[in-house]
Parts: sequence; structure tokens; C-alpha cells
Amino acid sequence: MGRRTALGALLPLLIALVLFQPAFAQQPKRGGVFRIAEREAPNLDPHLSISFLTHSYVSLVYSQLVRFPNGPEQKHPADFSILPDLAEKWEYKTPTTVVFSLRKGVRFHAKPPVNGREVTADDVKYSLERFMAKSGFRARFDQVQAIEVVDRYTVRVILKEPFAPFLNHLASPAFTVILPREAEEKFKDFNHPDAVIGTGPFVLRSYEKGVRVTFERNPDYFVKGLPYLDGVVIEITPDAAARLSLLRAGRVELAHIWGWQSPEEGKSLKRTNPEMVVTPYQVIAQGLIYMRTDAPPFNDVRVRRAVSLAVERKAWNDALLFGEGCIDTGPVPCAMKEWKLDAAKMDPAKAKYLVGYDPGEAKRLLAQAGFPKGFTTPMFHWPGYIPPWRSYYELAADNLEKIGLAVELKPEEYGKYISTTYLGKFEKMAMGPITPFTEVDDFLYGTHFPEQPNNRSHVADAELNRLLVAQRREMDPVKRREVVDEIQRYVADRAYYVYLPSWPQYVSHPPYVKGFKHHDGYGLGLRLLYTWLDR
Repeated sequence: MGRRTALGALLPLLIALVLFQPAFAQQPKRGGVFRIAEREAPNLDPHLSISFLTHSYVSLVYSQLVRFPNGPEQKHPADFSILPDLAEKWEYKTPTTVVFSLRKGVRFHAKPPVNGREVTADDVKYSLERFMAKSGFRARFDQVQAIEVVDRYTVRVILKEPFAPFLNHLASPAFTVILPREAEEKFKDFNHPDAVIGTGPFVLRSYEKGVRVTFERNPDYFVKGLPYLDGVVIEITPDAAARLSLLRAGRVELAHIWGWQSPEEGKSLKRTNPEMVVTPYQVIAQGLIYMRTDAPPFNDVRVRRAVSLAVERKAWNDALLFGEGCIDTGPVPCAMKEWKLDAAKMDPAKAKYLVGYDPGEAKRLLAQAGFPKGFTTPMFHWPGYIPPWRSYYELAADNLEKIGLAVELKPEEYGKYISTTYLGKFEKMAMGPITPFTEVDDFLYGTHFPEQPNNRSHVADAELNRLLVAQRREMDPVKRREVVDEIQRYVADRAYYVYLPSWPQYVSHPPYVKGFKHHDGYGLGLRLLYTWLDR
């Protein structure tokens, strides 16, 4: 009996050893440098630039109070549940008061002038108040009334009113990072490479302008045993074709800071390098035509509706995206499934202005608005976005020409574009992608409420404003979804923005790259936290 009992106890273990042997064989290996070909970030200060390049670069270095799951923690690429980071726990004392308890013993990188000192509540207060004062995304904290230091390891945040997006905003990588005051005092801001000092998984060691940025593993990272990599190098490569060539030749692990390739590039890569891991994901992204709705001619809803009806979305999808794109892309992105209200569930008379194509009706609307012969308009844009953006600009001009609008394409240098046009400082019309935010509020309140920096179309609509405020005050997720649905129905036929087909991004890397899982947002540092090289 004793022998049979022992065998019975061993049997499950033996079965497990057989079934999970591949998992044992895939234990992460330590070491190696992960190489990325990418454009140069315009700035390294997370509060002085709104560029995704800046935030992706510095996400390797910094930590936040809370974060999103990544790697083996995440359920799917748009998993925005909230996990501890520098805060080990938090509690809502009231609907407008949340208290964060910090981990003890977390230290900044061992670089002067900070020299590895411990992170405290004073650092949190300083960093979040700096974000509120200087960031182009500071409107995300408009509801913050006060940030108070309770003691060395406790911070209390008081909100002006209940604010559903707050924890998500705290978790968005690189926006609300915790910074050391001494670095700004010495270097004036955090753009100097020596000022880039955080508590994150990697340490910025060198920056050769226009050449490469080198990061090394943080040996004192507070998550023990991570990261697996010895370091990360960003090879500054402005040209998209050159980046892809480096990936094909095995000289980098990623040809984009998130590993993205367009459908055309992904399919081409798989043909030339069949060993490559190429995985398509529908990502949180939008392409927009935005217009100055505060001035003629785009203050007339008939003109905006005409622009929307002129865009032949299905043809774009078939010709450029292999039919794999999503046409129903706004105002909530296709990939944000828990918040997205499909056009098919709306009044067809309104939904047609989101997804429809009717150039004849577009011409009639223009004539009713007083433009029977159309008009000329500039379209400002940055030509450097990855394919198929160049084709998108040309197709938009071609489609609009067919209803009588003569579009003058106005390409801009990236620095000018991201600091002016991208923030709504342009004449008449512009076009480009929107920041892939992680909170539905950013796609609604952020792009439609007056005076918001991402309200590129200068929308001012009193009834819409009421709904926008209501959804962010509603803390019950079910009730909040009802208001979000109402907003999507309301804006469908107002055409404040013209939404363009979105496409899957083909996340591509060599087969020896393990543990690299796509997650929407800017968290490159967290994505590489679990990445390792099997070679």
C-alpha cells in the first residue's frame, strides 16, 4: 500500500514533466544586446515632447506608480488592467481621494548627481506636478486638485471630482514617470542624456547624436531577476527601407521601435525571410483628416460630411491593406473592443458619415453649402510616417478632387509638424495618425472638448461637452459604457473628424527573439523586460 501510495503521488509529477518538457527547454537565457533600428527621438524629456519616439525611448529608463501588464502577465495586447509599479498598493479613501503606498528600498540609477538614492514620496509629488505644469498631455490631469506627501512612502492624490480614467493615465508609459529633482536642477531639463535617470529596467549609458543610443541592464532593478537582456541599442536609421534592410540582414532584432511593419512590408519580409516571426495585430491606432471646424469652410457640417463621403474607404482597404484593414475606425479605434460601438449598430442615416462612400451626395452637399465648384484647401502632414501613409495622402487628395476640392499637399519637417499641426495649429485641413492612447477618454474627451491639445479640429459642441464630462465622472464601468455609446451615436454624422481605414501591424522579429509580446501603448521598457535571446 505504501509503495502504491508513493507511485500514486509521483505519477502526476511524472506526467507533468513529460507534458511540460518544452517549457523547461525554453527557460529564458540571460545576456545579449537587443538592437532596434528607428528614427531619432526629437527630445529625451518625457514632459517636453509629445512624440511617441520620445516616450518609447525613455520607457526603457523610467518607472511609474502603476503600470499595465506585459509579457506573460497580459491577457491580450489591449489588456489595460492596473498593476503595481513603484506603488505597491493604492486605495480610494473616497471617490476623489486615492492614497498610494510606495515600495521601500527602490533606488534611482547610480548616476550623478542622483547616485542611486532611494525614491520617496517627494519624488512622486515633484514628478506629477512637473507633468501637470509642462507636458503636452497635462490635460489628462486636469481633474487633479492636489498631490500631498503623507510621509516618506505615502502619497495622497485629491481629485476635483470622480475621474474614471485616472489610474489608466498614471499607468500610460512615460507620461507620468517618476523623476529625480536633482537632475533637472543640474541640467535644466531631462533632455541631456546624463539627466535621463530613472528606476526602470535599463540605464542610458551613451547617446551618439544621429548614430545610436545605448542602454545597459539596471543591476539594481527592483523586480529581481529582470530584465534578461544585458542591454538595448537603438541604431538611428531615418529611412524606413533602410530599417527593413537591417532586419532582413540580421543586423537588428526590430526594424521599428514596436516591431511594427505594414501589411505589405510584413508579407514581403515573410517571402524573403521565411524564418522570421511575423504576427499581425489590430492595434489601437487611427488615421484622421482633421479640419478647422472653427472657421469657414469647415465650420459647415455639410462640407465636413462631403469630405467624409468622398473617401473611398473600401477601395483603400482593398488596394493598400490586402482587405485586412478596419473601415469602421472612429471615434473609438477598432481594437478597443470593450468600448467600440460598431457602425452597424447605429442609425444608418448617421453611420454613413463614418463608413460610407457617396461622391454624388458629397457634391450635392458642397453645392448646398455654397461651393458648387468646390474650393482649394491645403492639407498639412508629415511624409515620414510608415507605409501606407504616403499613399494615403495621395489617395485623399485624389478622392477629394473628384468632388471638386483641390487639395494642396503641404509636407512638413517632423519637428514643426509635431509641435504645430499635430496640436491643431494649422490652416483649414491636415491629415495623419493620432496618438495610440490607452484610455477611451482620450479618443473622446481629448479630441472633442474645447481647449484640449488633441482637439485638432477645434470642436466646440455644448451637448457633446455634457456627454464627454459625464462619461469621465462615471466610476461604474457598465454605466460609463452606456454614456460612451451615446457619444459615439451623437458624433457619427457631425464629421468633426474623417476617419480613415486602419490596418493591422505585422510585429516582426527573428525567431531567436523570445518573450517579446505586443502590447498597445509606449511601454517598450516593459515589453523588453521579459524578452530574451535564444542564441
